[in-house]
Amino acid sequence: MRLFISTLFILLNPFISNAQVAPDWYKTFTGKAGNMNTTLHLTKSGENYSGYIWFEQNQWPMSFYYGGKIAKTDSISLEAASGPLSITLTGILDSAQFNGYSILQKNYKGSKKAAFHLGVSNDKTYTPMEYIYTTGSAKLPAKLKNESTCEYNAGTVWPIENNSAAIALKKEINKMLGTKSTSKEPSAWLKEEKNKFIKSWLKDNSKLTPKDASEMGMSLSVQMDNRILVMYENEHTITLANYDFSYTGGAHGNSATSLIDINKHTGKVIQLADVLTPEGIKALPVFLDKIARLQYGITNNKPLDQNNFFVKKIEPSKEFYVTSTGIGFLYPPYALKSFADGEVNLLIPFSALKTYLQPAFRK
Repeated sequence: MRLFISTLFILLNPFISNAQVAPDWYKTFTGKAGNMNTTLHLTKSGENYSGYIWFEQNQWPMSFYYGGKIAKTDSISLEAASGPLSITLTGILDSAQFNGYSILQKNYKGSKKAAFHLGVSNDKTYTPMEYIYTTGSAKLPAKLKNESTCEYNAGTVWPIENNSAAIALKKEINKMLGTKSTSKEPSAWLKEEKNKFIKSWLKDNSKLTPKDASEMGMSLSVQMDNRILVMYENEHTITLANYDFSYTGGAHGNSATSLIDINKHTGKVIQLADVLTPEGIKALPVFLDKIARLQYGITNNKPLDQNNFFVKKIEPSKEFYVTSTGIGFLYPPYALKSFADGEVNLLIPFSALKTYLQPAFRK
């Protein structure tokens, strides 16, 4: 679920390398995938891509887990998934458009293939942003006879403009990153954090004797990947997703995504109580149960914990997002289902919650 970086150079010391500054960017593409009106929030770093895709008819953002060039071709392939639904986009991407074929699957059964035609949007609905990215890697000294590696990747979208909405976004992005600044562009801070992490790994493991290092094999390898992306945006709100992945040994790494919703008119973070009445918040477990059954094709009346869920009752996650048509709740692996099931994304339509909506979210 992490993005692999292929071009690494510029030596900091004999064992640390930094990636060349690449033409990184963030763009919003809109258009059609089959008969679906499609929005794609996409970032590029080197030859790797990440982002979210959603459809006007179903505003349920799906995260790209993998993305990059197909060997010996000019095409790229992006794979996104959310719960039992997955989509792959394969085609030609240039500075203005992305065209090709999509394959949609549900529960790994069957597939629907359709052409897609997406172009960079000039709609003022979407906030102009750049993508700030840093990457680096390190190997242990040759005398230790250990091939473990340290890999570090970090990136964030960053508003280009300086209007009130952009200033509010910059403040929240820096808060998510953990910097001390409220508005300063964070590229220098990202590079500093990367260098500190890599040098700390080198310092800790270089204390090993060659014998001990050799016996530990690849268990010394670590990977860190953190990126802040646009998950969803409309004329009123924008949702930022802070994806964090780490591997420090074991069978697999751990990942989680934290979300923040911002009112673009006021610059304030949207709270759950801004969307739903107290009665609506109290009723959420009932709605989440129904949506989980619908999304995962559960047709029996047995409790969820007898249907491959870890819990009998689903409480609302603190990680939620708001679209034009509903409110979604995001859960990390193991919170509701197994690691293999990935994140669980439960979207409740506003039509089901209409008696519980606060005035600002009523249509």
